[in-house]
Amino acid sequence: MRASGIIARSGKTAAYRQLATSSLVRSNAQWSGAMAASAVVARRGFAHAHVHDHNCNHDHDHDHHHHEPKKQSPFTMGANTRTSKKKVAKEIMPRPTKAIEYCENLVRKADYEGFLCSQFFPAHQKPTQLALRAFNIELASIRESVSNTDIGRMRMQFWRDSLDKVFAGVPPQQPVALALAHAIQEQELYQQQHGGDSEMSLIWFKRMITEREQNLSDPQFMTLAQMETYCENTFGSLLYLQLESVGVKSLEADHAASHMAKAMGIATMLRAFPFHMQQNRMVIPAEITAKHNLSQEALFRNPTITSALQDATLEVATAAHVHLATAQSYMGNLPQEALPVLMAGIPTESYLTRLEKEDFNPLAPSIQQREWFLPAKLWYRFRQGKLLTIE
Repeated sequence: MRASGIIARSGKTAAYRQLATSSLVRSNAQWSGAMAASAVVARRGFAHAHVHDHNCNHDHDHDHHHHEPKKQSPFTMGANTRTSKKKVAKEIMPRPTKAIEYCENLVRKADYEGFLCSQFFPAHQKPTQLALRAFNIELASIRESVSNTDIGRMRMQFWRDSLDKVFAGVPPQQPVALALAHAIQEQELYQQQHGGDSEMSLIWFKRMITEREQNLSDPQFMTLAQMETYCENTFGSLLYLQLESVGVKSLEADHAASHMAKAMGIATMLRAFPFHMQQNRMVIPAEITAKHNLSQEALFRNPTITSALQDATLEVATAAHVHLATAQSYMGNLPQEALPVLMAGIPTESYLTRLEKEDFNPLAPSIQQREWFLPAKLWYRFRQGKLLTIE
């Protein structure tokens, strides 16, 4: 993969550029060689096998679900447990209009870019996408809305219990839970009426909870690999759920989603860098801050741009760029249904481009602002069928 301008920050020596370029080549080679060991493991087919094979459950699940009682979703127990079309039609819950409106308003306010992307799904799938993104927002907001980690864990447990009830068809009276339950049942009915396979796996929901819960105490990532794992288990699980919800079962789409999730997660944390500084929270991995002699204490006391911060940001942004370019390499022949899901990478590409223009200064006010022409860009890329333009 050719190293783009994002690899060479202005003002750095040729030797540094050569080092950054060689790191990119090594990183890209590692991802190509480890493809079957990373993105393949994360694909949805693994999730179904994971749920069916209880004997292997604890060997493969890195979310420590062995602390939870084994429960089967009615959507993963086999065809003999499924109800008939007539029964599903009678049992399906009434459309929770207020709950869906709540999700729509929440996503528009807290995840505007995600809200824009959700508008490119077919009309009957939009409530599902809004419910999924609202669920992600609910989890992501817990850390900032509780006074201590114990309360945060209680709220995470509430969502674990709620998901079991949602998949059992008896959701609690909480708007996001109601919207998720309705989405699952609507998919079941639509699938039986029109064919296809668009079931969402409970494992991805719970993986999001577990990863968010482990992050409640604000531990700094020790390595870039830990940061990428966090992004895979949070942003990746959301993308896998969205792919499942539209019935896409494609190895290429899984690979693209896996790499895109890592890029999205890294870019999101860099974009929120000023906020994290206010919370005395360092999102750049410790191995990178140490490598570039970036003092966290000094940055917390006086969050100003330094050469060390730019160098550290460059290295983290480079990793995001590599993942985004790798995702693009898998997107040449994807099902049309996958495009609205993977449009989430477009805002990430835009942010990395703006970060480069600001000389990799994560504190620059301009990169915190919304891209006013993003709706037009999303529409154009979707019409062209080419979502990313990484060179």
